[in-house]
Amino acid sequence: MVVYQDVIVLREMTRNPFDAMEPGTVVAALSDVQRDLDVFTEEAGPLVRLSPHLGWVPTYGGDLANVPDLLELADYLLNASILTLQAAEPLLDEIDSPNSTLDPSALTLLLVDAQPQLLKARAEFDKAFEARSRIRPGQLSPRLHGLLVDELDPLLGLMGDGLSLSTALPVVLGADGKGPKTYLLLVQNEDELRPTGGFITTVGRLVIHDGQIVTLEFEGVDNEEDWSKPFPSAPWQLQEYMNASILILRDSNWFADFPTNALWAKYLYTYNHSHAVDGVIAFDQQFLVMLLGTLGPLEVEGAPYPISSDNVIGYMRSAKEPPRDEPVPAGWYRKEFVGDIAGAVLRKLVSGKDNDWRGLAVTLAQALEQRHLLVQFDDPRVASLLAGHDWDGAVRPFDGDFLMTTDTNIGFNKTNALLDVSLSYDVDLTNPSAPTAVLMVTHTNHSSDDVQCIHFDTGQAPADYMYPMNRCYWAYLRVYKQSGVELLDASPHDIPGEWMLLGRNVPARVDVLEEEIDNVQGYGALVVVPGGQSLSTGFEFALPASIIAREGGSTRFLYRLKVQKQPGTLANPLVVRIHLPNLSRVESVNVGALIRDENLLIETDLRADVYLELVFDVP
Repeated sequence: MVVYQDVIVLREMTRNPFDAMEPGTVVAALSDVQRDLDVFTEEAGPLVRLSPHLGWVPTYGGDLANVPDLLELADYLLNASILTLQAAEPLLDEIDSPNSTLDPSALTLLLVDAQPQLLKARAEFDKAFEARSRIRPGQLSPRLHGLLVDELDPLLGLMGDGLSLSTALPVVLGADGKGPKTYLLLVQNEDELRPTGGFITTVGRLVIHDGQIVTLEFEGVDNEEDWSKPFPSAPWQLQEYMNASILILRDSNWFADFPTNALWAKYLYTYNHSHAVDGVIAFDQQFLVMLLGTLGPLEVEGAPYPISSDNVIGYMRSAKEPPRDEPVPAGWYRKEFVGDIAGAVLRKLVSGKDNDWRGLAVTLAQALEQRHLLVQFDDPRVASLLAGHDWDGAVRPFDGDFLMTTDTNIGFNKTNALLDVSLSYDVDLTNPSAPTAVLMVTHTNHSSDDVQCIHFDTGQAPADYMYPMNRCYWAYLRVYKQSGVELLDASPHDIPGEWMLLGRNVPARVDVLEEEIDNVQGYGALVVVPGGQSLSTGFEFALPASIIAREGGSTRFLYRLKVQKQPGTLANPLVVRIHLPNLSRVESVNVGALIRDENLLIETDLRADVYLELVFDVP
């Protein structure tokens, strides 16, 4: 009962917001639990040793049989928690100080100083995780099962990730004693959408050492290439639809899988640069909106007003045009604003004044979750952490149904700024041994309905030549499904030759893609959407029966679906319809759904990846 009361106090304390908790107070509460638990374990020693043989006891036999491992789990977790909080306390105190001047280098130093204790905490946590793996939840009473599976297990995942990140960050920040780290920055413009965010408008080089920015410089991606080197052939779609015979840096994000794009970007970057990089960081305009929402308005060199989350996209679009009704300034470069904004952000962070580090951490996590920020680090610990959260931008199906669509703007324009895309996915499970699905992708182009579909402007430059948005929309649409699917039917579109750069008709066809993504099959089709019109493209699939799992010999079935978001998009509407066998009864569904008889309707959006889990019973 003493331990029980200690735990009640601790649980009440941790219900408060994290930033309202005093680390020292929490450590004291954890120490009380640890002390009293040690006393209990010693006093109950004979019973603890006997408990594995008491599995026959009604109701609580499973609890008793797992007692030694439960106590060991608690002991190691208490050790890990106390060590972690003690290590983090100086950093948290500095972050929470009203007069804090914490900058990135000082933050890094505090993190480096905490490493010895964090490594000890990691060792204790690994022992706790091992103890947890020996506990058999199915044997536990309902109350203890809920505490372990529903409450503790998610926290174990968070704690493991936090310890992994805190011990890996010094490596990423060039504070591991092995010298500075160099990262390739890809600035992507989602107004000209590409599979992993947008057209690469600018590239940068970030050099960081001990948390200090040594170098941050940007250059246009359209700088002169070293044509003396043997460039790889471009994907056939770029050759056929954009007359691009070779793959260069600006098109290195053609592929839907970001790890693949990162490899190509690093490879092609070295064509014009003599140094290698330790990772790739890609971001789009929406990432800057999110970042400025936390940092607040900034004074940017050359901008006539403070740049904020409300106006940054409009400013960037307008900054690509030279001053109107004035001579173009000497040395003017249409993408100079990228470095100016980055410099303003850097000055804000380095100043150490009023920086909301907690808010920045949340913003970065949201940007990764919503795929406005994509990162690839060579360090295997960080790579593993990112992959575990699906934050590495890989096209990654899972055990169940899978869907991802991507658009690649091949129209030499910025028409995505005026485009809406919606998805409808209709899944027929009425015959669980032969499921099917129909996907409908609808593009709506809000450009003027009188614009001509001229694939590449070769005549007199229109008024918006520097930032062409009011255009027809040319895109190569790709649909990714899990391996084992079969394309039964589709509704692609004929494209007349006068709409295409090379003047060739493109027949209505669906391309079976060979992109070598593990456990994924891709399909592609060209779409052209004139201004003021909508165009729907349909695909019908036979799905593998393995997408539905049956629980033993019971009548209960599990259907799981992952819909992966395309980076660079905001929140494309998604409608999922599911049709179940006759007389089926829905037992649970993890998202809001309208259920009518054996049919489900789910209306959501792809602000982030969507995970659906449906359990139904077929009598």
